[in-house]
Amino acid sequence: MKKIDSLISPQTKGFVTLCRRYFEYLAKLPDKKISDFWMVQLQMLSEIYSGIFQLPSITARYSSEVEKFVSEREYNQIYSNLSSYIGALDKFFDFNDLSHPGALKVVEVSLSEMLTDVYQELKDFVMLYETETLENMNDAIADCFDTFGRFWGVKLLSATRIIHVNLYQQRYAEAKKASQLDDELEEEMAENDNYEDEEL
Repeated sequence: MKKIDSLISPQTKGFVTLCRRYFEYLAKLPDKKISDFWMVQLQMLSEIYSGIFQLPSITARYSSEVEKFVSEREYNQIYSNLSSYIGALDKFFDFNDLSHPGALKVVEVSLSEMLTDVYQELKDFVMLYETETLENMNDAIADCFDTFGRFWGVKLLSATRIIHVNLYQQRYAEAKKASQLDDELEEEMAENDNYEDEEL
């Protein structure tokens, strides 16, 4: 297979499309309840994690430092929007850096910061790849997989884990509330029945 064929294979193109869908979703957060947001995150982050292994095995050859597109201002805006949207569930305790297990310690981290880091890496990758020059497409893929292994892949997994916990706890709380409402309704109906019996 020629190199250009692997750079534009359906698997590679599909991953690029998925990454674009993800960072565009975060750029325009939906006006929906947080549990819907958790579900979308779990689905898309899982697809991104598995999809990156469909990329061709490539090493960076054309540039010692790939071009970046996400500005500090854009990063801060996405982070601020996510932090406001997630609210009280944004902060949690986790290991400081699972890519260096010899120096682990528990620290407070931010879910919105993790998701913004993933946003930044994926958008930088897509924007460079979509310049559609052989050199940039090659180095975009190489850099994406390299930073995935060293940096944002761990953040993606940590974010997915805490989102799972948040979603489960919220669904459990909703189910418990619904069960309590059912119990209250049954009690009210029973009281009404007793009252009607007394009237008779």
